[in-house]
Amino acid sequence: MTYSILDLGEVCILGLTMKPRDMIKFLESKNFKFIRAKGTSHHIYSNGTHSVPIPIHGRKDFDIDFIMMILRETEISKSDLLDYLKR
Repeated sequence: MTYSILDLGEVCILGLTMKPRDMIKFLESKNFKFIRAKGTSHHIYSNGTHSVPIPIHGRKDFDIDFIMMILRETEISKSDLLDYLKR
């Protein structure tokens, strides 16, 4: 993970980029399960209520905008991500 400035409301943290495997581990920690793969570049994860595609494009990291989009689609709070990253 790499960091830059990001303001998350009550908490100002260093913004980040995440590797796809780190995002997958985070989603799995929130009870998301692998559903299927669309070819070799997109994996679909779901918790039964929300589904989200996770693109796997070699070594390309997710930028903060994409991370925030995943949080919105899955309705996972920013503070949950912060707690996960602090471990």
